[in-house]
Amino acid sequence: MSPTYAAELQLAIRLADEAAREIAAIAIEGFDVETKGDGSPVTQADLKASALICAGLKAAFPQDALLSEEAPFVPGESGRVWIIDPLDGTGDFAGHSGDYAVMIGLLCPVDGHLSPVLGVVDAPALARAWWASPLGAFRRDPFGHVEQIAWHATTLEHPRALISRGHLVPQALADLKRIGALTQRRGSVGVKIGLIADGHAELYYHPATGTSLWDCAAPHAIAAALGLSFTRADGTPIDYDALETPSNPRGIAAGRADLCAQLFQKAAS
Repeated sequence: MSPTYAAELQLAIRLADEAAREIAAIAIEGFDVETKGDGSPVTQADLKASALICAGLKAAFPQDALLSEEAPFVPGESGRVWIIDPLDGTGDFAGHSGDYAVMIGLLCPVDGHLSPVLGVVDAPALARAWWASPLGAFRRDPFGHVEQIAWHATTLEHPRALISRGHLVPQALADLKRIGALTQRRGSVGVKIGLIADGHAELYYHPATGTSLWDCAAPHAIAAALGLSFTRADGTPIDYDALETPSNPRGIAAGRADLCAQLFQKAAS
């Protein structure tokens, strides 16, 4: 019988909610924005959320490894890896746009390679959350109602595509124009996948550097549970085995598989 990861998912949802409440409180209190060595922003909210999540996961699953954007890698012995972006969209958090999220994913060996088996995306400013496991994909609305997501492809003359708000990439605009897509700029990889899950868009495309494995794992699990594609921007699989070098320099393409295939074909021609 295949594992369902029910206990792991329950804990990940609880920790994401706790971190989201911490982030919401800091947003009200006020905060300073600092710059990390790689040039990306970081705040007290990122660090507190990371510490809270990592402590909770390590206490419950001490044999598992932990990879958080805001903490040193913690090796484990189980072969499983929790991968955490405690505040995906720090720039949007600092800019008060609302497009930021707590993201927790679990990688497990599948056919000899690490692969996302569950993921939680919790967007406190939007009062929404999405999660997935082998039991399916679910969403929680601002009223706390939880329902399983029954995603259906829509046929539109002009597909709706989401692109990065903080990193405008001219190639993304050019490639999407070639398939007749309409574009909208939004923050947070997790929020963008949530919007696709909710039927507000068909694609997310970022053919550039600027993402890492912690940006990918949780939303990838949700996309996969819905039957959506989630790959690098050139169509190749994301390498979750590369934990020592977690940068994802080839970007992300996610959404309807047929539209992604069209995008790759047009971009390569």
